[in-house]
Amino acid sequence: MASYRITKRCVRGFRIIRMVRICIWIIAALIFIPPWSSYGEEQKAVVLAGTLNALLPRDAAWALEVIAMDTGKTIISMGNAKDKPLTPGSLVKLVTTGAVLDYASKNNSLDMTTRILYDGGISNGVVTGNVCLVGRGNGLLTTRDIEAAVQSIAGRGVTKISGDIIADDTAFDAKGLERTRKGTGYAPPSALGMDLHTAAVQVLPTNPGKPPEIRMEPPNDEVRLAISARTLSVMRGNVEITQIGDTSYSITGNIPEDSGKVKKRFSLQDPALYAAGTLKTLLNKAGISIGGRVSKGKAPEQATILADMRAQELDGLLRDMNVNSLNVVADNLLLLLGGAAYGFPGTLGKGSRAVNEFLSRLGFAPDEYVIGDGSGLSSDNAVSAKFLARYLQKVSKQPWSRVFRESLPRAGTEGTLRNIGFTDPRFRAKTGKLENAFGLAGYGTDRSGREIVFSYMVNVNAADVRGLEKSGAEIMRYLATEGVL
Repeated sequence: MASYRITKRCVRGFRIIRMVRICIWIIAALIFIPPWSSYGEEQKAVVLAGTLNALLPRDAAWALEVIAMDTGKTIISMGNAKDKPLTPGSLVKLVTTGAVLDYASKNNSLDMTTRILYDGGISNGVVTGNVCLVGRGNGLLTTRDIEAAVQSIAGRGVTKISGDIIADDTAFDAKGLERTRKGTGYAPPSALGMDLHTAAVQVLPTNPGKPPEIRMEPPNDEVRLAISARTLSVMRGNVEITQIGDTSYSITGNIPEDSGKVKKRFSLQDPALYAAGTLKTLLNKAGISIGGRVSKGKAPEQATILADMRAQELDGLLRDMNVNSLNVVADNLLLLLGGAAYGFPGTLGKGSRAVNEFLSRLGFAPDEYVIGDGSGLSSDNAVSAKFLARYLQKVSKQPWSRVFRESLPRAGTEGTLRNIGFTDPRFRAKTGKLENAFGLAGYGTDRSGREIVFSYMVNVNAADVRGLEKSGAEIMRYLATEGVL
């Protein structure tokens, strides 16, 4: 109890210190500038700077850049790192989005179709030879997509495949994009994969004393399960689901007979092989037997299309990516862009070259930025807030700017901005968050109705747990309520 009181006093003390810092900044502003009714925009910005300095850790490097969207005029440029390159995190996805849209607009499309091919013949309902599942970067491929393709194959009278099911992910060489972080948001990029290259294990209660029911999502009969868990007549359960490998899991503990399902999702190290296992499972379920096994390989050049699975339209894909900050989609797009522009397999080098050429066409010099991947996870990424604001302003003049802007979540209602603490549908922005970085950049409208571009970046240790979203909300609130133009 005593430690609780001490902790409570400490929390109260920190709040008091923060309030004192805010008051000092405001008092300083009031001493040196005229009353609020006569403030110019520069004086108002002083108060904003004071608010941000009070909200941010003392050792934070930060910058805010605001630009008029129509003229490109700089309205606000502040922070102790306003001319320095900072780690942007997922703000890199803004550059990926622009590069992809620019390429697609000039080349009519960017093909992400997943195909099922066969390298033999079809006779009396039997496909001789192997069937190949060939990916082209659609990380949002679903069980429903493969089920529809399987139904199409069954509709052609196919009842047996004599050979193997081969997973072909050779459209990409993802070297240089390996993941060091753990978790479902950090699954590796690949030309072939399902459900953002993840799989989930569901545990459902049965009868007391019996093992629980286990379901895989996506379904995959190649998965091996070690089950020691039991359904029990207890109030609380302690089910533990452990990933041993992509296709092996252990389930221990117990689950109450009256409880709902327990579900845990995992990233996959070889999402292509798992997807091929799902195809085999769904073919068997549809009454199509498989003579061979699931393996990795490359589809022969002369292979024939058995079924196609088209990805969603590019504008919808980019919106999913930016609203929910999907790392797999972003890095897949970078690899796809490199392959489409300079020949497959798509590589990090080819994708980076395509991005560099895109930024050059917008008027940026190579020494103004470092883009190390498509998602923002790379520690190599480094841009300034000034660069990013100028980039967004230049993007607003492109023929595909509407799709770009609408791919970003609305403040306070969607995706990564849903709980930011400020609601205004006129503001659309991308967040960026890593262990050492927080960022917010996008478009908004000021009190007078003029459209603005803003870029806000903070670099500090433990940025992902310091609640820096509050400072981003304060910036948008200021821009929305003060006449900054």
